[in-house]
Amino acid sequence: MLDNIRDRGTKKWRGLMLTEHVQAVKDWKESDGKVERPQFDEWELESIQLELELAYKRQSEAKVSTWRKGKLITYTGKISVLDHRLSLISIEGPFGDDKIPVVDVIKVQSMD
Repeated sequence: MLDNIRDRGTKKWRGLMLTEHVQAVKDWKESDGKVERPQFDEWELESIQLELELAYKRQSEAKVSTWRKGKLITYTGKISVLDHRLSLISIEGPFGDDKIPVVDVIKVQSMD
């Protein structure tokens, strides 16, 4: 008797969902946990720039927070390269060098 029952798992439920509902669920999952990009005025941008330059000149450990595609990412290490021409910084961390665009930087904190 149990041999006649063929459960198809989640396949049987897909027919009940409208395509608009499936798209809405995908959009909701993508936007869940996203953070809006912070807006800075001139004073705050100048403060970030000064903190970057100080950490680079002192070669001290720094914690650099960035915003990219709705997510906040924090890097810790020494700023080894501060390239004004390409607008990139390079951080020597425990897992190698990370190259970060300066426009993504939202916070810099020296660890000394």
